[in-house]
Amino acid sequence: MKYLYFLILLFLVSCKTYHSQPEFSTYYNKNQVEIKKVNNFRYLGGIKNSEGKSLKDSLIYRSGNLHKLRNSSFDEIESLKINKIIDLRTHQEITKEPDHFPKTISYQNHPAFEDENGELKDAKKQVLKGRFKKDDADARMMQFYKDYISENPDVIKKIITEILDSEQPVLYHCTAGKDRTGMITALILKILKFDSSVIFEEYLQSNNLRQKVIQKRLNLANNLHFIFPKLDIGVLEKTGWVERNYLQSAFDEIDKKYGSMDNYIHHILDISENQREVYIKKFLK
Repeated sequence: MKYLYFLILLFLVSCKTYHSQPEFSTYYNKNQVEIKKVNNFRYLGGIKNSEGKSLKDSLIYRSGNLHKLRNSSFDEIESLKINKIIDLRTHQEITKEPDHFPKTISYQNHPAFEDENGELKDAKKQVLKGRFKKDDADARMMQFYKDYISENPDVIKKIITEILDSEQPVLYHCTAGKDRTGMITALILKILKFDSSVIFEEYLQSNNLRQKVIQKRLNLANNLHFIFPKLDIGVLEKTGWVERNYLQSAFDEIDKKYGSMDNYIHHILDISENQREVYIKKFLK
């Protein structure tokens, strides 16, 4: 009994509150696809570009991973007429949590980031030991965004081409469907000449759709903080939510390294202005 009282006391002393103030999208749950056990699932559609054209519905889908997709939801997935799944995760992530989906859908894996040395796994251990703080996480997230769009441009090009050249609806995803998936989405919208204000609204929608998941995770970490008393819960906030400055750091890196977004599209993604117009006619109305 004394041991129980000690644990309760330890819990009360070590419990730390968090003050999470994420930025939410005004789109709220626009275009959300509600399927059990699949987080952050939505299609791109209805939003308007700088020329007043709207993105067609039900052609491009994005989500978190499909590891927990139930067999009972296969009919819902197939009703969306998705022909191809593009998995942006690393081989290590896929081995741990492979996608589960109808056999009628083709599957491709294109990781523009690989974790061959187990850095992600090691980083998680360091976080639990309190060796990473909130500011460290913020800097690392921005660096990840910069590296993702510039370190393996051939892979980014392949992903973008696979999506835009497909004649059937495509679903692409990473683990949470927010960072890697968010960057690929932003690049697609840039190619289709959407304003940055619209792109950020679509990007921030991940906070809206993942709010319950993140808050549950933060509550659990807060309530069980006595188990890992050195854990900075601010790190979980920084890696859980998406932030405007993360995506902006990717855009800034493109401007810095390639001169402009148009240069990146034309010379790195190898999409000419004529091809860009073809895509615009294909996906916008």
